[in-house]
Amino acid sequence: MVNRTKIMGLILVFVFSFCSDLVSSAKEVIFSEITVEVRCEDEDKGRVYVALHDSEKTFPKKGNEAPHLARAEISKGKVKVTFKEVPGGTYALSAFFDENGNGKLDCNFLGIPKERAGVSNNYSGLPKWVKSKFTIKSQTSLKITIDLSK
Repeated sequence: MVNRTKIMGLILVFVFSFCSDLVSSAKEVIFSEITVEVRCEDEDKGRVYVALHDSEKTFPKKGNEAPHLARAEISKGKVKVTFKEVPGGTYALSAFFDENGNGKLDCNFLGIPKERAGVSNNYSGLPKWVKSKFTIKSQTSLKITIDLSK
């Protein structure tokens, strides 16, 4: 007859080794920090809004729906915001200078911004996700500049 203690011991060894393999094979979550400097060199007051988008669906005009959103007061022609604990993935930035202080990017009837706006990768023209996106694959600290100066 087989000893129950030995059977239980073998079962426990199997269970613990299986659980250990599961834990070690779990994908490590990568978090990064993104610091964005927005230049408005001809301004000394006012507010800038910066959105970190993780989807083409919100980029660039639905900044309020982006997973990371910041606003900051201009000081000496600059604004600096930092997004912390950003998980790995593909992102794009949009920023605008809220010239009239109403908390939104004002556009004309064609959808063209009336206020100064910009996106990541120094892309100019009609903002496109494919031209503005960047990917975070490892833990890093990025510094990105967007120029909204006239």
